[in-house]
Amino acid sequence: MEKEKKPEFVVTDRRKFNVDGEPRPDAPAETPAPNPAPVAAEAESKKPVAEPKAPAAEPKAKAAAEKQSIGTSTSASEIETGYNGEKQRTAFGGQKMEFIHLLDMLVQTAMMYAGAMEGGTERRVDVVGLRQMIDLIAVLEEKTKGNLTEQEEAILKNTVFQLRMTYMEIVNMIDQQAKKNAPGAPGAPRK
Repeated sequence: MEKEKKPEFVVTDRRKFNVDGEPRPDAPAETPAPNPAPVAAEAESKKPVAEPKAPAAEPKAKAAAEKQSIGTSTSASEIETGYNGEKQRTAFGGQKMEFIHLLDMLVQTAMMYAGAMEGGTERRVDVVGLRQMIDLIAVLEEKTKGNLTEQEEAILKNTVFQLRMTYMEIVNMIDQQAKKNAPGAPGAPRK
């Protein structure tokens, strides 16, 4: 007879509510977090007694002073995100990133799917990946309509057109090859 095997792990349901949203009667009780009030009270008692302060500046005046200091030293977006594009460009080659660079990156990916990049002895074509990249660039074209320079818009339209033509050429070549190798087709290999 085989000995009963003890489970290697135990599954414990720690959900507090059932499917209906009602509290479960067998739900584990929460362990309360330690109360920080005694620690804070002890710290307060050790602080020296401060002298009364002058009345605080009006909130509007304070906000105006903050806006002025923001405008002189850093941009509002840098304060919000911590990113300074000028500083980053200087640190990484000094080239300003523009829309054309984004488009170039997407086109390179699309061409890789089209098999245009060297990848060994055989060229690999990913028709689905190519179609998705073309669709992604088309979405970019739609969403940036009216926000691009004339040059950027012309490059984007030309790029989408060229990628669609490349896609059609690949699909037609695959179709021709499938017809050529179909059973019963003239010149098809016989088994």
